[in-house]
Amino acid sequence: MAFIFYFLYALWTIASLCLFIYVIQELILLRAAFRTSKLPTVSPLQELPMVTVQLPLYNEKYVAARLIDAICAMDYPRELLDIQVLDDSGDETVDIVAAKVAAYRQQGFHIAHLRRGERTGFKAGALHYGMATARGNFIAIFDADFLPAKDFLQRSLPYFEDAGVGVVQSRWGHINQEYSILTRAASVMLNMHFFLEQAGRYNSRAFINFNGTAGIWRRSCMEDAGGWHTDTLTEDLDLSYRAQIKHWKFIYLYNLVSPAELPVTLDAYKTQQFRWSKGAAECVRKNMRALWQSDAKLSTKLFGSFHLLNSSVYFIVLLLILVTPILLWLESFTGLPMPLAQPFYVMNMVVMICIPLVFWITNAVVQGGGWWRQLRYLAAVYFLLCMSMGISLYMVKGILEGYRGKVSGFIRTPKYNVSGSTRLRVATAYFSKKDGDLFWAETLLFLLGFVVIYIGIDLRMPYILNYGIMIGIGFGCKLLLPHYDFRNIFSRQRFRQQPADKHTLRR
Repeated sequence: MAFIFYFLYALWTIASLCLFIYVIQELILLRAAFRTSKLPTVSPLQELPMVTVQLPLYNEKYVAARLIDAICAMDYPRELLDIQVLDDSGDETVDIVAAKVAAYRQQGFHIAHLRRGERTGFKAGALHYGMATARGNFIAIFDADFLPAKDFLQRSLPYFEDAGVGVVQSRWGHINQEYSILTRAASVMLNMHFFLEQAGRYNSRAFINFNGTAGIWRRSCMEDAGGWHTDTLTEDLDLSYRAQIKHWKFIYLYNLVSPAELPVTLDAYKTQQFRWSKGAAECVRKNMRALWQSDAKLSTKLFGSFHLLNSSVYFIVLLLILVTPILLWLESFTGLPMPLAQPFYVMNMVVMICIPLVFWITNAVVQGGGWWRQLRYLAAVYFLLCMSMGISLYMVKGILEGYRGKVSGFIRTPKYNVSGSTRLRVATAYFSKKDGDLFWAETLLFLLGFVVIYIGIDLRMPYILNYGIMIGIGFGCKLLLPHYDFRNIFSRQRFRQQPADKHTLRR
């Protein structure tokens, strides 16, 4: 019994220390993010270049037309705009795109509807396919749910006057963040990334990444770095590191906002997070050695390592979920001492305070508004932390697959043309498959939440009680409410299971 106790205690202390180090790194980035951005001074271009705009699509019938309209409404000369709709769809999206492309071609736009025989390489394969006929020396990329500003190109392109600049990345905005507590939680997560991580790393002169969309590449930079590779699910992160290792500079424009649609169901949210987490693990295998063998500064290598390993925090979360209740029970049952327990308790309390506080502060900076609005977002922060626990096992599965090199398909995040608080209309065909292999394990973790609640009450430890509540909420939502709308958590707003295409949410 003593061996099991001290083995679990060793795991708990290691996990606690790793999480504490991660939080310290985040606080360093937060401090850097508040510094004035080190953007170069630029002037409007006297001679505008040819720009290719690539729009990778796969079954995006709800948003494809909206995207094409937004691109063709850009304030840029038509003769210098080369638009490629890279359409791998297998549904009515194909007809929607074909009609839009034909209409805009009649208006004088150079816009092509490009179709491949097979969806080889998924998004990266489509982008690579488009490069063969791309006319521009600069490549702008937008995912299906984005609505770029009309002056996006006019504000981005001047930074390429510096021949060493390879990428200009904008900040993501959100067109439906007020739709539900889930979309508010997702916006908190992304706002933290684009303020703390992107701005913090940029101001620290560390490597940042092209976020897969809402940015522009210099074509020669892409070619020098080896172009798009199809061996990771995060081709954007992979190419970003290969380019920066070759000394290409990235510009991050915090004040240039590109609005997009947030996932409106937990099923869509966890699918997106799975792809990003597994892809980051694949990039660790592929890029970590090259990063440390490069001539980058030590601080750049350290920040880059934290960046690549970011998704592996889910390992720590899952380990703490599993070990903490067992350790507390064994301590009360056996009475065995825990050496240096007090410092680690303090460390964990600091972590438990800092993580939600960092999320809340970064979101407040990005969102602005009065104190009442920011207090309202505290619930979204709490819900985000619950959801992070609830999807942790699913994330760890993906991360392990990434480290092992197991190949899986690119599962798109479904978009439904949701903005503001408009009523959601979707097709169940866009739902992802159930995670049957994890059902029983996640059910046990859901029940574990109630055990932790009991332990917290029995030991009169409020933070353990709260820990159990978060575990229960997170895994409960993951298991029971994957397609729940969350617009009103006290109403029954589920997708109706009907054979027709027009599935709505109950009011």
